[in-house]
Amino acid sequence: MSQKFGLKKDKKIINEVLGVKVGRREHLTQSEYIQFRSACNWPNAREVTTIQLAELQSPTVYKNLKPIQRDYVLLLAFLQRIRLPLNIRTKIVLHKFPSGELPNFQYFDDLFERNYQLLFPLDGEKQNQRANRKKTMLQVVAKLWVSGYALKDGLGGIEVVTTSVIEKAKNDLIFYKQSLDLVGKMLVREPESSVRDERFVPFDKNETSLWIEAEILPSRSQIEESIGDFVFLHLACRVDEAIVEDHFDDEGNLKFRYGKKMISIVYWRSIAKYMRRFLICCRICSITEISESSIIHAYTEVIEQMSGKENKTFFRVALKHWLKWHNRTQMTNLNVERIMPRPKRAYSKLHGRVFSMARAHTLVQTLLDDHSPLINENDIMHFRYRRICLLLLATAARPNEILNLFQQALFQDTNGEYWIRFHKTKTKRNVPNRKSFDWVHYSPIKEDAVKWFNELMQFAPKERLHFPAEWGGDNLTELRLLAVRYNDAPIRSSSLYAFLRSLQNKLWPEMVIPYFTPHNLRALHLTYRRILGDEDVILERQADHRSSSSKKPYVQTMPAEDIAKFGDILKKGVWEKKRAKEEAEMLDVTDDPSEGAISLNDLTKESSKLTVTPRKLEEVIKLIQQVTEASSHSFQGLVVKSNLELPIIPVGGFTHNCNAHVLLNCGHTPGHCRACDYYSPDEGTGDIHQTEIFREMVHYFYCVKAEKDFITTGQRKMVFQKSEEIKARLEMSKSKLWVNKFNMKPTEAKKLYEQLWKKAKTYFREYAEIKPKPTIDEILQFISTEEMK
Repeated sequence: MSQKFGLKKDKKIINEVLGVKVGRREHLTQSEYIQFRSACNWPNAREVTTIQLAELQSPTVYKNLKPIQRDYVLLLAFLQRIRLPLNIRTKIVLHKFPSGELPNFQYFDDLFERNYQLLFPLDGEKQNQRANRKKTMLQVVAKLWVSGYALKDGLGGIEVVTTSVIEKAKNDLIFYKQSLDLVGKMLVREPESSVRDERFVPFDKNETSLWIEAEILPSRSQIEESIGDFVFLHLACRVDEAIVEDHFDDEGNLKFRYGKKMISIVYWRSIAKYMRRFLICCRICSITEISESSIIHAYTEVIEQMSGKENKTFFRVALKHWLKWHNRTQMTNLNVERIMPRPKRAYSKLHGRVFSMARAHTLVQTLLDDHSPLINENDIMHFRYRRICLLLLATAARPNEILNLFQQALFQDTNGEYWIRFHKTKTKRNVPNRKSFDWVHYSPIKEDAVKWFNELMQFAPKERLHFPAEWGGDNLTELRLLAVRYNDAPIRSSSLYAFLRSLQNKLWPEMVIPYFTPHNLRALHLTYRRILGDEDVILERQADHRSSSSKKPYVQTMPAEDIAKFGDILKKGVWEKKRAKEEAEMLDVTDDPSEGAISLNDLTKESSKLTVTPRKLEEVIKLIQQVTEASSHSFQGLVVKSNLELPIIPVGGFTHNCNAHVLLNCGHTPGHCRACDYYSPDEGTGDIHQTEIFREMVHYFYCVKAEKDFITTGQRKMVFQKSEEIKARLEMSKSKLWVNKFNMKPTEAKKLYEQLWKKAKTYFREYAEIKPKPTIDEILQFISTEEMK
């Protein structure tokens, strides 16, 4: 990191000043000041030396100083003689300060180089983006430094950056939150750093906070103490671990031993939530003692306030567990059936969510499309989410089973077939003492799923990640196939749900509730297998179901008669009657085309069922020709002829200037490339790019003219490129190309475009028909002189 500051002094002198003076709590002397600033600034800076150092740390005092005096205060802070608060709003111009000579900033350079590729695996070749990120992160490091914080111990700061400092700084440095977060993520990876990843908190911490906030912890009554012990001692011990309780009589003899199976974190949270609500009601009703009458009163109050069958059922389950535990441990005899009588109601059980197969087809086609404009493949998370959804469709796995995959999950058997090994499963095969990842589920996959898996492997995290059980993980620390944006944590199912919802909002803007969730993709796979006629055993094995009844919600996702219709179509084919070869030949040589003519309605009805293949396409072309000839009087229209030739703009493919990753082929025109974030122009090509922009502006006027020549809206829509789209793309390239890539000021870029638009309009009016395809030299000459030789 090259640095320039003040007058160019001998580097050895500056090092001596820094080595001796850093950390002293006093004003700079004139001789010290001129080592970093011009001597002519000293008279103004000297006025500040009469102010106490403690006062200079006040934002109000700092704000009222002159610019040279503020610069003096910043220099004091840079030499760690004072500490400025983080919320002081000032931009630190780093080249004015000796940051390159301080170990703290040298350490940051090394830290950035070591971790950048790990956090941004897709952006390694984007030098502009890399430089901009480093610039903003360096500003964060400088702000922390003038506040007295070094990145780690031994770098000369008054204090060291810790996790709490990072969290506090996020509130003060509002405009640098993302860069501050990146600095924190880089420091977390350093063993000597004091920054720790505190996202993995104990599963009961948040619930404890809610109980304290509701003032039911610490306990103040008998009922609060009993329920608190039940939730945080008894039930918490059973999370992911079975327990055995020994009960003794008064003489110390073992009376009986009581065993309880393990429970999940989600189950514990549910019980804790309903018991918290019950205790809040007890507090409101002034219930402190445990008796049948008091519990019945609180139970009735809570049930009346609840809505929904599921809420009421789970609340009854939670209260029943506590009552049985209390009876067993306190030797009481509370009548559970009298406190909450079992409801005598019959509920109908629904199987499966009914899907629209047309919407399902649209969604699947969008996910399969490598060039879909709705999914940004250059965004690492879109890249991962899309392939997760495709693997769900290909394997019928549960979302959490995909998210927990290891990098070694893909393997090939002796027959050459590929399989995915799901180590984290829901099914436990009637052995309750085993954890979920002790059972392994294997799913066969085809070439497309192998390709998606290998594409994910190209950007898989390089470090082992812990996936806590409370996030739906296996509680193991392993090399994972998937991770969040910065490869420092596993993906949670909620973010996958958000991606799929966002994608559906783009497909169906009128949507209120998502038509498909990640788990529904599993159902789509099994429904399709049911349409194919696969047997129940195959479906249960594919879905990893223990019970045959478990598959009902996944295969009854559309009415049975529709499934039967799809099955019949697959067996018979999409055409009701297949023509014999002889009949097709006879149709070709018919002398009178009007005989046996097919109506247009029948044609469109049949063609809507067509699956296009080369053979069928030829048949349809012949059929359309016959109908057209037989009904020529009914097919009338206007063919617009124009002498105006639209110049062809080449389409698609990569250019050597494209920084998009190798798995993306956007298929856009060069005009799209110039307005794209991932385009990187060669140095010294400003003139060439001006000519290309000029060509596109001239092309815009061609399209405007062509659209005016066409009469109807339908005809205008047939123009290859729409004028408004070209203009919008050119407007985007103004900032994306000239400001971001050629470092032109926005005002200069605006003037350049105004000039080019004016010249392009003049050229189109005077020379379009004479010279429709000018060379680069001719364009440059016209831009400068408005003349053509």
